[in-house]
Amino acid sequence: MSKCVICEQRRGKRFCPLKNGMICSQCCGLLQAEGNCPEDCPFFVESKTFASEKQEERENQLGERFKRDFSADDQEAMRTVDSIATPLNDLFLAAAKEDGYLEDKDLVEALDDLIADLKGGRSEIKSPDDVKLNRAGALVPQMKEKLESLDADPPVPDYLVIPSLEILRGLVSLSTTEENPKAYIDELMKEREKEEEHPEEEEEEIAQAGKPVSVDVSQVEPEAEPAVTTPPPESPTASDLFEDVEEEPEEK
Repeated sequence: MSKCVICEQRRGKRFCPLKNGMICSQCCGLLQAEGNCPEDCPFFVESKTFASEKQEERENQLGERFKRDFSADDQEAMRTVDSIATPLNDLFLAAAKEDGYLEDKDLVEALDDLIADLKGGRSEIKSPDDVKLNRAGALVPQMKEKLESLDADPPVPDYLVIPSLEILRGLVSLSTTEENPKAYIDELMKEREKEEEHPEEEEEEIAQAGKPVSVDVSQVEPEAEPAVTTPPPESPTASDLFEDVEEEPEEK
């Protein structure tokens, strides 16, 4: 077997169209790193496919970790989810105003369909005429358009889009009740009405969020004995969002 035409030390086991000769695997890897390999080289294609699969595996692991460790108290995680949820919530509001019968379960179904569609790798957006004539089906193509035109700052990594959608789906499902099947939609409407009635309060909250708080030390009184209070309810965590718990009906 001939020696590698590049290093002339190791055996050449791969034909290199770039060097028009046999090269060793190490020199082949170095050439690939330089980015000059022809696209039809079988060794380059194999290496590129392997690298893509490893990258996808790493991103899936990061996405699962993000979803598993999610907490509403984590501001950075909430910003990521809000970047995805905000434009979709705007869409949900507009749809609810047009269709008074829209319920939270329709949003959950639409999110389930969208997540399944994205996981299946189908990127083509169907027109409203092509989808099944139901409330959830009509929302899916509009939701995909929202995601494609997403302009978040900072940008949301692709591998966090589906986990963020799954978290949003969990929040919607967690909010709705048998007594109020539109609880999530109602809460969105209340928040929107508050913003429209008092826009200056919203701007003030945003402005104050970035300002340091100054304290006059001379006016600070000694600490009093802490009062015993009932702890506030904990913010929803990943286990709340992704575990379906069926409660037994109470005996009357």
